[in-house]
Amino acid sequence: MSTISIKTKETNPFKLQKKTKLVQELSDLDNEVLEKLVELKKSKKAIAMVTDAQSWQTIKEFIM
Repeated sequence: MSTISIKTKETNPFKLQKKTKLVQELSDLDNEVLEKLVELKKSKKAIAMVTDAQSWQTIKEFIM
């Protein structure tokens, strides 16, 4: 297993620990999937939908 270093603006140690765990969860995804997630990350509409509880629930029900 390789180790990488990632810069973040997070300074809160508890939030940083959580973010580290989340990034580790994503680390086994292939590059194609990661590229698609980055594409969504760049979309204000996508971010608004996943941060709205009702929209997120609808998305999860549709996908899962």
